[in-house]
Amino acid sequence: MNFDETKDKIYPWIKVVYEPDEEVPNSTREIELKDEEQPVMQNWLGNLAIFYAVDEGEQFSLILKRDLPQNISIEDLHETATTNLDRDVEFTFNETGFGGHGLIAGGDHETGSLTLTGIWEWCADQIKDNLIVAVPAKDLIMMVPENDKEKINSLKNFVTEIFKDGERLLTKQLYRFDKSNNKWTLWGQAD
Repeated sequence: MNFDETKDKIYPWIKVVYEPDEEVPNSTREIELKDEEQPVMQNWLGNLAIFYAVDEGEQFSLILKRDLPQNISIEDLHETATTNLDRDVEFTFNETGFGGHGLIAGGDHETGSLTLTGIWEWCADQIKDNLIVAVPAKDLIMMVPENDKEKINSLKNFVTEIFKDGERLLTKQLYRFDKSNNKWTLWGQAD
């Protein structure tokens, strides 16, 4: 991969990371990768991490450590990826069937929105509260007001249902976005 030729098509890619002793769903074997063969990533919060992917048109490819030029830090890569996401992807704020709200971005970049603070400031302003956010699948990101226990229960139930037969699953963990300081924290879990 030529970094300079692809840098305008790099985006943050949210994935679940598992502890070494944790069972990985739908996995039958472990793969050991040499350091330079491992994807570039940074832990985000809970069991989610930010990887970096190049949009190759028909597919996305993760950036491996060997692909990253020595003069580019992970912070530089993150800045490039989030700038590209903010520039290239339009997010729409929609109501959900269970009384919450969600972000839609065409199916590939919904969870990447976690890296864009400005979107979450705006969402919190629309809801007029801090947010409890679920990221059950790659293309699903849902939120409810922190102070609405009924909607939080509906969000938990929604996540539980998605995990019964959903695709591209990520996590049952729930996150809190505090609009007073634009900070994310791990809040809890569905189930």
